[in-house]
Order: sequence, then structure tokens, then C-alpha cells
Amino acid sequence: SSGATLLYVFANFYLREFIKKKFSSKFYFLNEKFKKNEFIFFIIYRFIGGIPFFISNILPTIFDVKLKTFFFGSVIGMLPQLFIGTSLGSGVGKLIQNNQQMPSIYDIVFTPDIFIPVLGFLVLVCVAFYFKKLFFK
Repeated sequence: SSGATLLYVFANFYLREFIKKKFSSKFYFLNEKFKKNEFIFFIIYRFIGGIPFFISNILPTIFDVKLKTFFFGSVIGMLPQLFIGTSLGSGVGKLIQNNQQMPSIYDIVFTPDIFIPVLGFLVLVCVAFYFKKLFFK
């Protein structure tokens, strides 16, 4: 979140006009939504994803998002994705450490350390698609 915030600050000071010229016509419909409730909508924006990370860090310059909102919205909005990713990595690490030989695909998929983060990821994708349809009509 701190790296994303630094990129946002850089883009806000040096690339603001270029970014507005390049992207404002594509995302004009979001401007009103950001102005209504900036913090909640920014959390949803971060949660949904689907935009390359670099672009999603500089795009809020179009909407004049406050620095505090950007930082805390990034922390909260990216938390579920990061938690699932680290849980999955931890599960794979445990699986590799605890086995002398390669386990079967069935053992890998249905190990709780793997299955639960994958299930969480699928739930996260479904929720993201729901929010995307709801907010980005």
C-alpha cells in the first residue's frame, strides 16, 4: 500500500494532465460515484481489481482521491486478495515440507491448507463479479 501510495503521489504531481487526457473519457461514468462516497467506492474499486496494478494506482488521479483515502482504501480493499494469496502459498509450502515424495493431485487439491484458500478465491471472484455488474453497468 505504501508503494502504491508513492506511485499515486508521483502520478498526481507529474502525470495528472496526461492521465486525465488519456483515461478520463473511458472512466467518466465513475466520477460521480467517487464524489458521492469516495472512501467506500475506492475500497470497492480496489477489491474488484481487473485493472493492471500499475494503472489502478494512477487512475484515481482522475477522480482527485485524497491521499488518506487512497492509502487506507488500498489497505482495506486489497486485504482479502493478499490474505488468500498468502494462505495458498503457506499451504503449498506446508505440503512440500511435509511430504517426501510428490503427493497426488487429489491430495493436493483437498488438503485444507490448499482447499480453503482456493474456495476463498472463488468466493472473492464471485463477489467481485457481482460488484462489477452492480457498479460498472
